[in-house]
Amino acid sequence: MTATPRSRRLRTLAAALVTTAALSLTACQTGTADATGVVDSTQPPAPGTESAEKQSPATGTDSDTSGASNDSGDSKDSGSSGKEATQVADRKTAKKTTSCTAKGTKVTVTDAPRPINHLLIKATNTSDTTCHLYYAPYLRFDQAQSAVPFIEESKPQAVVTLEPGESGYAGVLTSTPDGSHPYDATSLTLYYAARSGQGSTGAPSHPALPFDPVRIDSSNAVTYWQTSAADALMW
Repeated sequence: MTATPRSRRLRTLAAALVTTAALSLTACQTGTADATGVVDSTQPPAPGTESAEKQSPATGTDSDTSGASNDSGDSKDSGSSGKEATQVADRKTAKKTTSCTAKGTKVTVTDAPRPINHLLIKATNTSDTTCHLYYAPYLRFDQAQSAVPFIEESKPQAVVTLEPGESGYAGVLTSTPDGSHPYDATSLTLYYAARSGQGSTGAPSHPALPFDPVRIDSSNAVTYWQTSAADALMW
């Protein structure tokens, strides 16, 4: 059968349509479309989720916060341990002190060359513990009913403290020309005053007198404990 010109045109048009359809399909699979709907195969594909994740990596906030918290906790623990260690060291180095008593001291009594009619009492700490001499010594000559009065003007500004081997002093006025009721004493008893100021503490001491007898009258008085013999003999 011989093809007519009309039939040849139809076959050519059909073939062109098939070719155009094939090219459009290929463009949709490999390219992108512009605003007019025409496919431009030269444009790169839009970035996906994976690319965004690579551009914005995780900051590690959780791990950083945990590390800071641990550092803070370590600092607090270190500070607490240091404070406790300091307190323990302070307790170990703190000195143990006590009131001076006859058991831990040696008492001597000497005649003072100046002023006249004065005795000097010396109390030496013979223990290995620091002790305090409170107020003034309570003195009794022979069997006197009351203790020798204190010379209030001699009261020091601070309590006399004796380290082991150190000494404290007290001066004793025995008599004056104006005194009354004189008598000759042959013995002396010394009591240490309690910290409270009420009564004595510990057993008494019985130091020997520098000579026998010692004239005592109504002017008899004793100073508060002093840190030096010179201060004790000022009254």
